[in-house]
Amino acid sequence: MSDIDVSFVMTVYNKERYLPSVLKALLNQTGLKNPEFIFCDDVSKDRSVEIIEEMTKGIPNVKIFKNTENRGISIRINQGIAAAEGKYIRMLDSDDIFPLDSTEKMIALAEKHNADMVYGKFIKTGKEPEELTDAHLNENFDYKYYDDALRALFKARFTRMGQLIKAAVLKKAEGADERVFIQDETIPLRCAVYARGIIKMDENVVLVPKENGNLSSQKVQLDHDRYLAHYYLIKDNPQLPKDVKAKLYRRAVSAYWKYVRKISKTPYLSRAFAEYMAVCLFPLQPNLKRLDNMAAEFLEVPGVLRVKQK
Repeated sequence: MSDIDVSFVMTVYNKERYLPSVLKALLNQTGLKNPEFIFCDDVSKDRSVEIIEEMTKGIPNVKIFKNTENRGISIRINQGIAAAEGKYIRMLDSDDIFPLDSTEKMIALAEKHNADMVYGKFIKTGKEPEELTDAHLNENFDYKYYDDALRALFKARFTRMGQLIKAAVLKKAEGADERVFIQDETIPLRCAVYARGIIKMDENVVLVPKENGNLSSQKVQLDHDRYLAHYYLIKDNPQLPKDVKAKLYRRAVSAYWKYVRKISKTPYLSRAFAEYMAVCLFPLQPNLKRLDNMAAEFLEVPGVLRVKQK
């Protein structure tokens, strides 16, 4: 049995500007016994891989996947998850900076409450990455434990990278949904189906430096991926309780409505608005045929990044 306490899984694509600071904070996480560092490059065209190799030289438990085919974030995060040997897995993008004591405190909470998932908040700092490498969590922060992980997702947002998840749960859930490009929504949803408990920290565990633009800022991409994350969870899990399916349905319809509102000249006269109002007023069960139609429409939207299937 592996004695690795936590595996860090980073997806990498053209982030040479951020990596020196990201790695400085990552490699200096405090209070860890035997961490593992996994880097999955998606065919970067800059010096990203060279920087990782230089800064991790001589450090134990480092795995660098130099892929030859660009497949997308979800594929690469799953590549790292499959290779991870730690009890816990913590994931990050290659421009996310972790406060130095964030991982040890997340593990401590998971162990104290026997929780399978620990999340915090993230903040867009507007600062240069070099300014963030010595950050620590506030000494006294609040957190809340939920024994029902899936229902907890409807009470508070559990998105973005930086979450800590028990490896056994993450692997049972099969990681990110490879039918969806951005993994922010699919990982918490899929894992919560199997998780025993989840903790939400009222503290910034991910610091985002000044950005030049990223996928999470592309609104139609977010609507597209958020819809598909909820759509596939409904389709793949018919055994879920009715109240959970109703909430998932509401979120899927909401994502579709937000998309229609962006592209339609008369959105409030659309069927999408009527459907959105209906799910807000009543706990409706999913209309699978209608969901299929919405998904088909989303899958034809131009200019949206999608997973490159083999």
